[in-house]
Amino acid sequence: MPKKKIDILLILPIAAILFLGLVSLSSALMAKFYIQLIWVVLATGVFLFASYSDLRVFERAAIPIYFANVVLLVLVLLIGRTGGGAQRWLDIGFMNFQVSELTKISMILFIAYQFNLKPTLEDGYNLIDILPEAFGIFIPVLLIYKEPDLGTAILVGAVSAAMILSTKINRKWLLGVVIFVMVSAPILWMWGLHDYQKTRVLSLVSMLMGEESQELNQTSQYHIKQSIIAVGSGRLRGKGYNRGTQNMLRFIPEHHTDFIFSVYAEEFGFFGVLILLFLYFLLLARILLLVANVKDKFSALILVGSCAHIWLQVLVNIGMVTGVLPVVGIPLPWFSYGGSSLIFNMMLMGLVHNISLHRCYV
Repeated sequence: MPKKKIDILLILPIAAILFLGLVSLSSALMAKFYIQLIWVVLATGVFLFASYSDLRVFERAAIPIYFANVVLLVLVLLIGRTGGGAQRWLDIGFMNFQVSELTKISMILFIAYQFNLKPTLEDGYNLIDILPEAFGIFIPVLLIYKEPDLGTAILVGAVSAAMILSTKINRKWLLGVVIFVMVSAPILWMWGLHDYQKTRVLSLVSMLMGEESQELNQTSQYHIKQSIIAVGSGRLRGKGYNRGTQNMLRFIPEHHTDFIFSVYAEEFGFFGVLILLFLYFLLLARILLLVANVKDKFSALILVGSCAHIWLQVLVNIGMVTGVLPVVGIPLPWFSYGGSSLIFNMMLMGLVHNISLHRCYV
């Protein structure tokens, strides 16, 4: 049977999500729409490069990419550009490069490479077996947290954990980790979170419980409520393109980046949201099917990491703008404005497409 040259079931959902994102962005902020078009062209080139290069090149480059990423994260803390109270970007002339977006893909490559070298143990891995990988995960997560960017730090840690859990883990050790996390949670709350991060969590809890706080309403609750109003006012069929009042009157915070889903929901309604979620579901279903039919461990872990990466971002972003989760600044993949996020998401999907073409049975 001849090898396929394109996986249309993978590409079509991505293209459709990109299109819907551009439509919403043109309604939210036309100036950013034109810039995003340029990023789409560049990101498409990155996707094609990752799709049709030898996958062994990325496998061999996993460790160099990891160390380069750590160096860049250190540079961000030393000379990075500050915005919104955080220091997360490197100014490289033509763009502000958000290094934490590179971390998302470098950690997936790092873990896939490391565990590909390990033999599968009959009783599963314990803490000593995966100590080098755990330390390797901790360093970039800590550096991202120090920017501060708690949302991305948690996301990188969660994706890494999902990849490790997809391998064979010793159950007793896994239970010990769960107990450790539960015990350390209060310590993290007291000394690990900044005041504004605690405020966001408390704001969400008070809203869910129906309690009003004048102090919180003037800060975090206001933004969440405006987003919820936008989403709810879309009803079934939406207000129509460029007719969303919350969007047009600029009540929605960060309406072209983290909260662009609110713009889309207000203008295209519940039916539009169903279409978008269905596209993400198709993409994730395709990747899961590839996981079940992949030929090697490295590729399987790349696919697991990609699936966790996309799904967690979608859940957190939509949960954030609908008031179910705290505001943590996680963009919606291929939908939110941003060059760094778009390029590295497309690179990751290029690797998935590469695996689909060359290392899968379907």
